[in-house]
Amino acid sequence: MTWHRTISMKALEKVGGTSVKAGESVIYLAFLGGKLYAMNGVCSHAKCILGHLDSANSRVKCQCHEAEFELGTGKMVKPPVVAQNAPMEKLGLSTFPVREENGFIEVDLPQ
Repeated sequence: MTWHRTISMKALEKVGGTSVKAGESVIYLAFLGGKLYAMNGVCSHAKCILGHLDSANSRVKCQCHEAEFELGTGKMVKPPVVAQNAPMEKLGLSTFPVREENGFIEVDLPQ
């Protein structure tokens, strides 16, 4: 695993959640309730980039087909609207260790 610097903590606090490039990966970062989250930022259904933070439910929604994933676990909790019978238990996303270091968000990703 290798730590990758992404955006500033100040920027993440301002937007709440966003997808960023870290190494060769797209990672969804969120700052919610004083806690940092990092998960794969590409939807497992149609490979769209995640983007809408549902702060009330601690979830992120795919902008293409509205699938929803838990921030803390990466578990798909709502299937895509175009695939209501999708096997949600098989479509979860990876989560990663995340930290603030010198005012920036860093994510620990596999090499």
